[in-house]
Amino acid sequence: MEKKMKRFLDFLENTLAPLGEKIGKQRHLKALREGIMMAMPLVLIGSFFVLIKDFPIVAWTDWLRETGDLYGLLNTMANNSFGLMALVTSFGIAYRLAESYGTDGPSGGVLAMGAFLLMTPSIVTAEGAVGIPYGALGGKGIFSAILVAMVAAEIYRFCIQKNITIKMPDSVPDVVSKSFSALIPGIIILILFAGILKTLQILGLGSLNDLLAIIIGKPLGLIAGTLPGTFVAVLLNSLFWFCGVNGGQVVGSVMNPLWIQYADNNRIALAAGEALPHIVTAPFMDLFVYIGGGGATIGLALCLMFFSKSKEYRTLGKVSGIPALFNINTAILFTFPTVLNPIMLIPFVIAPVVNAVITYVSMAINLVPYTTGVTLPWTTPPIIGGFLATGSWQGAVLQVVLVAVSFLIYYPFFKAADRNNVLEEMTESKGE
Repeated sequence: MEKKMKRFLDFLENTLAPLGEKIGKQRHLKALREGIMMAMPLVLIGSFFVLIKDFPIVAWTDWLRETGDLYGLLNTMANNSFGLMALVTSFGIAYRLAESYGTDGPSGGVLAMGAFLLMTPSIVTAEGAVGIPYGALGGKGIFSAILVAMVAAEIYRFCIQKNITIKMPDSVPDVVSKSFSALIPGIIILILFAGILKTLQILGLGSLNDLLAIIIGKPLGLIAGTLPGTFVAVLLNSLFWFCGVNGGQVVGSVMNPLWIQYADNNRIALAAGEALPHIVTAPFMDLFVYIGGGGATIGLALCLMFFSKSKEYRTLGKVSGIPALFNINTAILFTFPTVLNPIMLIPFVIAPVVNAVITYVSMAINLVPYTTGVTLPWTTPPIIGGFLATGSWQGAVLQVVLVAVSFLIYYPFFKAADRNNVLEEMTESKGE
């Protein structure tokens, strides 16, 4: 048994950890993560307006709806924040990717944003006015934004690196020179995507959004939107974190775009008075599954704070306890340590998986409402986060249950580690 455990830990340390590091540093995935993060301020601001207009007090929402204008204004403000998520993401991804190649990030971002708008289906009123719907620029357009941004940034950097640009004299200001350098890449990018747009129209395939929703969205949806798929994603996240690699960066790079899109779909459905379509969303993962941070270590934080016999662990509990309430567990991961600590492998992997199962089942049987699409900071503490994310006291109670479950899972393993540490401290004190 010990040999098998040693081989498994060797595999985690020498194979999985280096793989995770490579994936986490891969320039396209890094640009994807950072590009989406550029849109997060808008998403959080939009969530604030959603909370105001749909705050879970019937008298308040009835009053807002009766006023009419105020409710409509809040809805417009929410749409104008959430509804620009994909547009900003297209800029952010291309900006970061172009920058990673040592080329001009803003130029790459602007060209990608122009190409994304070109590929976004427009709407025409009866009077002939043309516009672009918020939905296509928000969550629904996230896959198009990613693809267009990646391709546009690659074309831009290729042209710049191969000197396929308009050169300006050195006396010309740098800002003007960069604008002219982007002309030829920009023309190539827009002609390419215009050709793709026309091809899709001729073949009757609809928009790029529609095509990617089938090609990418449906296969990923089998993982991101189902309990077995969520189980796999959570398991991989925990294993990478256990190896000391940021699991959120590795797994989240692939899954977060879809979870964010699902949250936005729920928001749109709520505003329309329709049934919410998705259980698994970004708030589902951040506020329920990973409560206390990667590995759902809030239970371990409670153990350290209140049940440590070891002096070292008591001190660590004082330092790490409060941050753990805000889902920040760096001290626990690397100082306890949890990372590559054989004693903590089982609870570190099991706790978030159990959280995912409990939360999913609770929502599937309507014991707890689905998350409403309100996207809260991942640092939102328990009870508050559960209430705001679901708009219901049941969400807050569910978080209390998950904290208790995390505690029960971690406690026996913590006691074993604490006992060993106490013996070591006694040995050291005798040696002195």
